[in-house]
Amino acid sequence: MRDAQQNRLEQYRDDLKGNPAMERRIRGLPAAGNDPMAAVCQYVLAPALGGFTLWLLYHTLKSGKQRLYFLARDGYLMSRAALLFCETLQLPLVCRYLSCSRYSLRIPFFHLDQGAALDAICRGGIHVTLDQILARAGLTEQERRLVAGALSLPWKAGDVIPYAKLQEVRRRLQQCERFLDAMNCHSRDAMPGLAGYLQQEGLLEEVPDAIVDSGWVGSMQMALNEVLASMGRTKPLEGYYWGLYALPPGADRGAYHCYDFAPDHGLTPKIFFNNCLFEAIFTAPHGMTTGYRRMGEQYLPHYGLSDAHRNAFVHRLEHLMMPYIERLADETRETGLQPEAIARDRETIQRLLARFMTTPSKAEVECFGSLPFSDDVLEGGEQPLAAPLTEKELAENHLFHKLFALSGKIKKPVRESAWYEGSVVRCGKHIRYHLWQYTLYKWIRYSKKQMQTRRGKRRDRKHD
Repeated sequence: MRDAQQNRLEQYRDDLKGNPAMERRIRGLPAAGNDPMAAVCQYVLAPALGGFTLWLLYHTLKSGKQRLYFLARDGYLMSRAALLFCETLQLPLVCRYLSCSRYSLRIPFFHLDQGAALDAICRGGIHVTLDQILARAGLTEQERRLVAGALSLPWKAGDVIPYAKLQEVRRRLQQCERFLDAMNCHSRDAMPGLAGYLQQEGLLEEVPDAIVDSGWVGSMQMALNEVLASMGRTKPLEGYYWGLYALPPGADRGAYHCYDFAPDHGLTPKIFFNNCLFEAIFTAPHGMTTGYRRMGEQYLPHYGLSDAHRNAFVHRLEHLMMPYIERLADETRETGLQPEAIARDRETIQRLLARFMTTPSKAEVECFGSLPFSDDVLEGGEQPLAAPLTEKELAENHLFHKLFALSGKIKKPVRESAWYEGSVVRCGKHIRYHLWQYTLYKWIRYSKKQMQTRRGKRRDRKHD
């Protein structure tokens, strides 16, 4: 075990070559020893958090922002780091933590745009079931049972629905009056609480502000802007993200700022990155925001349940990462925010993250692979991040089988893993072959998306 851990640390040290400042910071921390969690925090996660935060502060100050809203829950550790930097460097920025989720922002608007509501409710995911789809619309357990009976679909409540069949579910829901009535009722009830909370947090004040989040498709920024516009805000929010794979239709590209990768560039970082693993790690010690309630003159967010083990895990992550952040803040107080150093650190961070995320060690998979994860808008139905897959199931995630499954030519749903690379290491058979096949699949997938984005930008310029 010790030899394997030492070999792993040597690999990370090799990735640090060419960045003596980062290497010096890490070397000054207490030795990680044989603790894989401590090693990953020191060599990968803390530098990633620090690098992103410095980039964020440099660009938001440069653009004149005075207030940053860190979105729950991905923004929790980011907000903790930003507060430390702002205090140490005495920066003129106010950092606030905004309790919201895709669910809490979307539900209040479902009754205003039925088509958009059905699109959101019937989106794909790792394991999508009928019960999950109905829960996304805010339906109670009894309402879900009644609607499922009225739909008469060929799947039981907990059966995984093939991706190619989700449009059929959408059509049936669009024709189901019982479902639409229940969805619209819950939507109308949710709007006053959301509006009151956002106004209370200052999002209608005329202060140069922006939101901060992990990213992926930019839907939270679009949803927030729709809500705030309906409340009278005239200037749209901008957003700062770790990375974005895509943008919502009609989004203003100039209002979305990315650190690691963006829809039209950063192909290599996309291929060697795992957003599910990132989300599972950069989370908060509380449950998902499910809505808002008024308590006297104050609006309070309502959180879903959160596992005590998971909360303790987040607190330990913070404890392990903050010593590096403190050293970086002290160093930056002397040097100032330097864009060249921020860019250099980003290249090193990309190498470190790629090693951890796409070629993890067995000890790292044992440590992080059992974290509960769901890519759905609601909690519940979580699976281990690195799901235990058989070799046959691993092979079904290879390029050609996956393409056939997505097209509907293969009827049986593919069993997926949120951290496929972790599942490969957990299985322990033909590791390099499975990783190569999955890298090929991601290269095809992200190349296609990136080319589509660039073609769309060229079309936009022609019509300007």
